[in-house]
Amino acid sequence: MNARMALAAAVLLAAAACSDSTTPPTPGVVTLSLVTPNADDGAMALVLTGPGITSIASGSGAYAVYWRVVSPTEARMIVVGDLSNGVLATAQMAEANRLSGYHVEILEVATRSDAVRASTAGYAITLAGSH
Repeated sequence: MNARMALAAAVLLAAAACSDSTTPPTPGVVTLSLVTPNADDGAMALVLTGPGITSIASGSGAYAVYWRVVSPTEARMIVVGDLSNGVLATAQMAEANRLSGYHVEILEVATRSDAVRASTAGYAITLAGSH
């Protein structure tokens, strides 16, 4: 085997080792949970990116969720209510068993008295799938 063929074989083996091809994508519901440093959050704007996001629902009867899918890999949402740590929303996704392919960005947060927070530092959204 010449050096070029050996290099090509090594690249293919490395690519196969990095892919998760042994587990097929599984559609399902993913939970989006809020971590907040504040006790008076009233509204939050978020962007969820990843493959096959089809719907979003409120994670609590106390929250209203307004959402839309803007592309095959992006959904935008606003969650309104007396927000606190815990489940914020759920999302139906094409690859619920491959959460590393999804990302949530917090765009803006407002207090319950409608004041926009100067920063989103200290906030986080965690994702948990149904395997």
